[in-house]
Amino acid sequence: MKDQQMNNIGTQEEVNNATQWQENAQQDGNNVPSPGKNEGAGKDGKPLTTEQFHTLLKFNTIELSGARTAYATEISDLKQEYDDTLTAILEKEQLANIELRAAREEFEIAKEKYEQTLRDLKKERNEAGRKQNVGKAEAKNRWSSANEEIQAKRHDIFEWYRNSGGTLTGAEEGLLHPGWARDKKGGMSDE
Repeated sequence: MKDQQMNNIGTQEEVNNATQWQENAQQDGNNVPSPGKNEGAGKDGKPLTTEQFHTLLKFNTIELSGARTAYATEISDLKQEYDDTLTAILEKEQLANIELRAAREEFEIAKEKYEQTLRDLKKERNEAGRKQNVGKAEAKNRWSSANEEIQAKRHDIFEWYRNSGGTLTGAEEGLLHPGWARDKKGGMSDE
C-alpha cells in the first residue's frame, strides 16, 4: 500500500508537469489535444505524427494514472471507512461484554443472597420444627404426669372405697383403672 502511494505521488507530479507542458504547447499554437479528449484522433483523416502520437500517449498515460490514483484513493477511503466501522463495532462488543460481566456479577450476588436467604429460612423452619417438637414433648410430659397423678388419685379412690367395704356393680367397670379387675365376690382385685 505504501509503495502504491509513493507511485501515486510520482504520477501526480507527472500530471502536474504535463499540465504545465500542455498549457505551454497550446499557447505556442501547437495543435495538441486536451487530455481525455480524442481530438483529431483519426477524425479528420490526417495521419498522426510521431510527436502527436507520443503526446497523445503521454496524456492517455496521465489520464490512466489519474484514474488509478482515484481508484487507489477510493479503495483507501473504503478501507479506512471499513476499519473505522470495525473499530466502532469492536467498541460496542467490548461494551456489551462489560455489560454482560456486570450482569453476571449482579446475578451471582443475587444468587448468593437468594441461597443465603434459603439457608436462613431453612434454619428458621428447623427452629420452628424444633420448638414444636420440644413443645409437643413437654405437653406430652405434662399430660403423662397429669394422667399418672389423676390415675393414682382414681386408684386411691377405689382403694378407699374397697377398704370402706363397698362393692362394685357391673356399671362401674368402665371407670376402673385398666390394671384392676373385679373379683367374683363383688370386690376389687389388683392384678
